[in-house]
Amino acid sequence: MDRLKILLLTVAVSVHQVTSQDSTDESPVKISRPKITVNPAHVVLYNTETVTLRCEVPGELSGLQYVWYKNSADLGEHQPSITARGSGNYECKAKKGASASDKSDSYTLTLTDPPKAKLTANPDLQEFFPNEEVNLQCQIEGGSSGWTFYWTRNEWTSEINGDLKITVQQANSGEYSCKGQLNGRQVTSQQSNKFQLNVRELPEPQIQSDWTEAFLGEKVSLQCVIQDDSKNWNYLWFKDSKKININGNPLTRSVKSSHNGAYECQAELQGRKVMTAKSTPHSLTVHELPQPKLSIESQWNTFYPTEEVTLKCSVSEDSNKWGYEWFKNGAQLQDKDISLSGNTLFISSAKAGHSGQYTCRGKHLTRTSVTTTQTQAVRLQINDNTPKPSITKRNFKFFYTEEQVQLYCNMPEDGWEYYWYKDKENLRNTNSKLTIESASVANTGHYHCKVQRGDFSVDSETVEVQVQKPPEPQIQSDYTDAFHGEKVSLLCVNQDVSQNWNYLWFKGSDKIVSNDKTNINGNILTLSVESSHNGAYQCQAKLEGRKVMTAKSTPYLLTVHGPQPTLVLEQDPSDSEIYTEEQVELNCRIKEKTSQWIFLWRKDSAEVKVQDHIYTIPSADLSHDGTYTCQVERKETKFLSKDSKKLTIKERPQPKLSLESQWTMFYPNEKVTLKCSINEDSKNWGYDWFKNGAQLKDEGISLSGNTLFISSSKADHSGQYTCRGKYLKRTSVTTGLTKAVQLHINDTTPDVTITKHEWFDLFYTEEQVQLHCNMPGDGWKYHWHKDSNPLTTKPEFTINSVSLTDTGDYHCEAKRGEFSVDSETLQVRVKACPPASLSLETELSDIMTGDVTLRCNVSDGRQWNYTWFMNGQQLNESSNVLKVTGNEETIQSEFKCKGINTERPLYSALSDGFTANNIIFKRKILLAISGCLVCCIVILIIGCIVLKITRKPEVKEAAPEDLFFSMTDSKNQTVSPMKEYMDNRPTELEECQEKEELITDRASAVHEDGVIKDEATSASETNGLMSFKGN
Repeated sequence: MDRLKILLLTVAVSVHQVTSQDSTDESPVKISRPKITVNPAHVVLYNTETVTLRCEVPGELSGLQYVWYKNSADLGEHQPSITARGSGNYECKAKKGASASDKSDSYTLTLTDPPKAKLTANPDLQEFFPNEEVNLQCQIEGGSSGWTFYWTRNEWTSEINGDLKITVQQANSGEYSCKGQLNGRQVTSQQSNKFQLNVRELPEPQIQSDWTEAFLGEKVSLQCVIQDDSKNWNYLWFKDSKKININGNPLTRSVKSSHNGAYECQAELQGRKVMTAKSTPHSLTVHELPQPKLSIESQWNTFYPTEEVTLKCSVSEDSNKWGYEWFKNGAQLQDKDISLSGNTLFISSAKAGHSGQYTCRGKHLTRTSVTTTQTQAVRLQINDNTPKPSITKRNFKFFYTEEQVQLYCNMPEDGWEYYWYKDKENLRNTNSKLTIESASVANTGHYHCKVQRGDFSVDSETVEVQVQKPPEPQIQSDYTDAFHGEKVSLLCVNQDVSQNWNYLWFKGSDKIVSNDKTNINGNILTLSVESSHNGAYQCQAKLEGRKVMTAKSTPYLLTVHGPQPTLVLEQDPSDSEIYTEEQVELNCRIKEKTSQWIFLWRKDSAEVKVQDHIYTIPSADLSHDGTYTCQVERKETKFLSKDSKKLTIKERPQPKLSLESQWTMFYPNEKVTLKCSINEDSKNWGYDWFKNGAQLKDEGISLSGNTLFISSSKADHSGQYTCRGKYLKRTSVTTGLTKAVQLHINDTTPDVTITKHEWFDLFYTEEQVQLHCNMPGDGWKYHWHKDSNPLTTKPEFTINSVSLTDTGDYHCEAKRGEFSVDSETLQVRVKACPPASLSLETELSDIMTGDVTLRCNVSDGRQWNYTWFMNGQQLNESSNVLKVTGNEETIQSEFKCKGINTERPLYSALSDGFTANNIIFKRKILLAISGCLVCCIVILIIGCIVLKITRKPEVKEAAPEDLFFSMTDSKNQTVSPMKEYMDNRPTELEECQEKEELITDRASAVHEDGVIKDEATSASETNGLMSFKGN
């Protein structure tokens, strides 16, 4: 009996081990042949873009590894997608464990070089003038469709289309090129050929003419000149700003009164729409011919023989520009006895033949074709005889002291008495000759004589006698200092230039005689300078034919220096580098104090047409860069000494104004920073700031170095800001203004707005919550918060599957820099979706057939449809009961379900998963075990009955009857053998019960999946039988 119990226990343990064993063996997998796909999938691919190759295996297999090949060589790549490594033949295959697919078909990948861009210009000229138009066109070889073009000029790049139309200005100068970028792809063409755009300032025409004034009838010519330009120009003419209908050059006019005015010319370039500015006005003044006047110098018109007659012809305006023609009785005057000098007609000795009608007219001295009309006639009457005496003297203009002076009074015929007068004072001399033996200055005066015969007397003409001291000569020269080899001329100047004087020269006390180094010619002493010529010079004059000698002149000091002058070339400003548009002065200074120099300037090897010792460059440009050399000459002597200065001209740097933030619109109290930068030598530059074109004077703006800082912006700070550099060493040097940066400061700060997508007061779990945060302007960063906890920094906040933990208060914060604005707060409330429960219903028929019946239930009181899932894939079943046929696939699959409704919540929660595993096999084992248990219990009962019967009975008094014990004789109380055995062996029955409970526990352990549940009655109460009916 004990062996039977042990056998039953061994069988139960073995059954448990069988039911708990899992299969771990993995069977081979068949992998389909993969296919290579390419992204992007363009017809032509370029070697500058990223090309992705993907190895696609048909079917849904997980856990695959990949092997890639290029030109049959292993690339060492094991991902489903790789980046192509240039052109070639690519293959791939897939592996899983020991299983592998075949290689894919070879995919030939060809990557080509990007095409080249071509730039053309229309018109294609070497230089342009301002406001001309030039069209630049960028084309891609093979076609320009689908390309975006980039234009480059020097360092500036912009993105526009393939055609660039430029209205030329000086700022457009530069080297242009272009390239294209293929839309939607990382492909950039090769850079195009380069086009140099040279912009030249329009030349300024000038009118050249000697005519600034003219008289009626003269021919005037005006020439319009454009310097240093050989182009074909057409010329337009203007008078007093109105166009003249005369073209061509020069402009020639026969002067009329209407031609008076200011003339301008303008040039137009042939074949191009290029027009210069008008020239500087050239004034032409048209004069009416003046009317001369003829007058007689005496108060009478009747003269006596030998009297002097003077007529004067006068033109009131600019008389020094006019000569005169004289006429007598209508014919041009040709009388040798009449003297014509300037505007004067002089008859020194009148006679009867001089009588007649006299007229004159003016004749312009420089324009001899210009003559006036004749004057009204003046009549002269000369008598045949005159009783007037004549007075004569030696024809000296001056008499010098100690000279003899003689005056003669003469009257035709005899019997005349003579009386001499000096300044109307009777000299008491009655001779016809008046002699002063040794004249003095006191003898200067007007002398005349009067002759008298009878009662008739006639006074002679007055003769002026001037007596003066001999003149004091003076030495004049352009030289006070000289160098060896120079030709120095000393001029002895005598105040009386009307006389013939001879001159003597002295150096110190020594008289100078002419030789090869000192030459005397008249009043000029010429020296070929050498060291011995240093000293003081004097001159003296002697009047030729008269005993008159001057005193010596004041000494004239001539300083002789060395062989060459010492030159020093100075530059102002003295800096080694000069910026364009600065004024530069080069001063060529001679250390020796000398004068009368001509300065010769050269730039590099070219001569500069400046002869002053200061060479001024009023506005430097790059063409002035070079080495400047100064040399001097005086008169005909050129010296070898010179000095040079290297002048370096550089462009003024162009500052750049940048806004430190990426946005130009600000709100109150935001910080704003602008920086003005100059690339070269920034430490040598200061900065001027401008707002709306005026220099900045806002007390709320801080300026430090190259930085403009607004610590708390406001609306008044809005405007266009520019800056320029100011050279600290030379404050007159400033750069141009930068391009303007527009700042816009709003009056108020807007609120941050939150946009809600499909908003509900109450969300159910697994629904989507989507919020969008927006703030006007650029540069904002968004920070989302739940309660006080940060979430994300994106403008959109999305909860794809909301859960109960997502309940709370949400808001976003817009922030840029140190400035931030908070939005309103939104409350999100989340409620759990109703749960779906999945239960297993097992009947006896399911156990016999191996099928499984599952039920899905959502218990919220509404009508639900249901969706079933096997291994995550939706099944075509919508009822609440799913009948699963037992086979190898379904046994290993996981089943889930959830409810579907037409009103929110639209879905229930997904149920817990159920996996059949080996439940069917376990059910059969459990059925067999249950049968065995029933058999064992029956055997036990039978065994107990057999024992009771076969045991020898014992008689015991008052023993109660028992089913398992023999009845006792009422007299001797004999005990039943079964009862005796039971009394003597109580432990055996207890051991049987323990083993019975162990078997029951092992059977209960089979229900490890938790789906099959015990009935209300325990195994001990039902003798170890279990119910397979589901709840």
